Amino acid sequence: MTGSAHGRQSSDRRWPAVFLAFAKIGATSFGGGSATIAAMRRTSLRRGWLTEDEFLDTVVLSRLTPGITILAQVLLIGRAVAGTGGMAAGLLGLMAPSITITIALAWGYTRVADLPGAAGPLAAVAAVAAGFAIALALQLVRDVLRRGRVLRGVLCYGAFLVLALLIDNPLVLMGIAVVAGLVAPQLFTTGHSGQTGDGEGAPGDAD
Repeated sequence: MTGSAHGRQSSDRRWPAVFLAFAKIGATSFGGGSATIAAMRRTSLRRGWLTEDEFLDTVVLSRLTPGITILAQVLLIGRAVAGTGGMAAGLLGLMAPSITITIALAWGYTRVADLPGAAGPLAAVAAVAAGFAIALALQLVRDVLRRGRVLRGVLCYGAFLVLALLIDNPLVLMGIAVVAGLVAPQLFTTGHSGQTGDGEGAPGDAD
């Protein structure tokens, strides 16, 4: 690695870089939580902050905490990149522009919501948000399947999808997942969690 490249990598892992990256995400990730998570995933992978497996870990850990899971995930990513300063920078960067834009949009919405032509555009925005959610789910499923055997991953994903349709309680679903991971960890781990998604699994590790 050249000196200039090393300098860019070092500066990219300081809190100002974290602040600027999350400020951009906060200002541009329209469409709800799914769009924000997708933007965080893209930024983390492109900048080399996290591998796909490490980003998945932040997704999982953030969902095991109460409150707003996106903010918990920002804290995890910021800490991994630049420690405590990265945590504060990530939160401030994400929230400052998004809060400003949200207030402005709420003000505008109160003035156009009752207009006859407002229903169509608002429904279209809802459809875009749903599309982001589906796209993010497919990305995360792809990353999960890269961790190990494809058939095993598809079966596990299908089983929990069915449970999610049957059980309308996320705490119960997470409890089932934790118990399953404790009872049969071999179903969810392969011993290669540190590799990135671009690599191939070990011989005989695919169904």
